[in-house]
Amino acid sequence: MDISKLKEIYSTMVRIRFFEERAISEYRKGLPGFMHSSIGQEAIPAAVCAFLRKDDYVISTHRGHGDIIAKGARLDRMMAELFAKETG
Repeated sequence: MDISKLKEIYSTMVRIRFFEERAISEYRKGLPGFMHSSIGQEAIPAAVCAFLRKDDYVISTHRGHGDIIAKGARLDRMMAELFAKETG
């Protein structure tokens, strides 16, 4: 595996972690919604999704934020969904 692919995977891991930390922070402020963090599980979706095609599907269940982020989802829409916003 070349260094650029490793950097891509690491960058995705960091993006997932930052999203999760922000979501937890907002949830603790008492906003409505549910939060099931996937902190500590960033490497798996980051590495797997780095080798998927754009037209490949990802199906996840509990604690699946990292999967969706690694596949390229918009973070603003994900956050909106977590907090029951119309734009989510």
